[in-house]
Amino acid sequence: MSSNDDSKPLSHLTIGDAKRILVYGVAVVLAAWLFFWLVGHVFVALLLGVVAGVYLLPVQEWLEKRLRARTESALVTIALIIVPLVVLVGYAWYEMSGYSNLVNEKRGEIINAISASFARYFPVGREGTRVGLEATFAEAVTRSADIVQDLRKRSALLIASLVIFLFTVFYVLTQRVRLAAYIKLRVPADYLPLYEELTINVGGALRGALRAVFIDQTLKAVVIIVLNLVFGVPLAVVLGIAAFLIGFLPLFGEWAIYIPVSIYLLVFANAPISAGIYFGCGLLLTASSSLFIRPKLASAGARTFNFYWMFLALIAGVYTFGVAGVVLGPAILGFVKAVADTLLGDVKYETSLLKEEHKQQDEEAQEAQAIVAAK
Repeated sequence: MSSNDDSKPLSHLTIGDAKRILVYGVAVVLAAWLFFWLVGHVFVALLLGVVAGVYLLPVQEWLEKRLRARTESALVTIALIIVPLVVLVGYAWYEMSGYSNLVNEKRGEIINAISASFARYFPVGREGTRVGLEATFAEAVTRSADIVQDLRKRSALLIASLVIFLFTVFYVLTQRVRLAAYIKLRVPADYLPLYEELTINVGGALRGALRAVFIDQTLKAVVIIVLNLVFGVPLAVVLGIAAFLIGFLPLFGEWAIYIPVSIYLLVFANAPISAGIYFGCGLLLTASSSLFIRPKLASAGARTFNFYWMFLALIAGVYTFGVAGVVLGPAILGFVKAVADTLLGDVKYETSLLKEEHKQQDEEAQEAQAIVAAK
């Protein structure tokens, strides 16, 4: 439609105009639904790929100037992230597999040691404890098999998400100019304020959240490794790597490391003080991380949100969406703020409620001074 058609009153719309609006409206809703139905399961991987690509742009641009090849520089940039991650995961998997086999081989000795430890600390019969531990051990083996089976069922989704993530990063790094031009060409100029607000708020929230999570997880992994080395815990480095990978869920993830290691120190090392210190450090670090460190780092990185709003986005996002909420929570917060800022427009003190409130307070103060002066 032309600009004259855009300014035509609703009363002047024809039946043909109404039909076109209805058809286009249904088409837009159907297209959006089909798109999210298509990419719904890998949407988080897609979003993470976009954010990771934007993060890696400075590295890729630096390499591109020296290699003078955009595709090759993008591949090298991705390899700088993927290769160390694969090495760490492979090393941790190898060590954990070997340790798991050792646990199965020495099952009887482990049960005897736990029974003896329980007898020392609690007034229970050793034989009854052994029977209960054997049942618990068998249940744990069964649950482990179920977990492995569940991972096999989800392997297709995990592989698809990984592929989508890598190809999205590669696409952003190599086609960033065309991608930005494509979006700007198809967005009408009337929506420029909304586009700018989305870029500032959503982009800032995501950058701040991911930066905070990465720094937070690295800090916790280093602390766990140091504690393991101090107290002589086996697989000290592997447990630190595992804490970094599984600790993205606030208030819960790290306990898969803290609790078993504390039990190990209490039962096998016969060191209740060390176990208490380890457990206390885990409790303090997890609480301070989820309730202060992560939101504080996220707000500092985002710059458009203060501590409270990033705290709300991270905690509520993870509670609502699971691990994906680390990304979706801040993204939703940024989207809401962008829409609100666009609709409300520029802040003008002269026409705001704040000015009227200040004016009323000044009048009340003057009246009070007049009453005091009259007395």
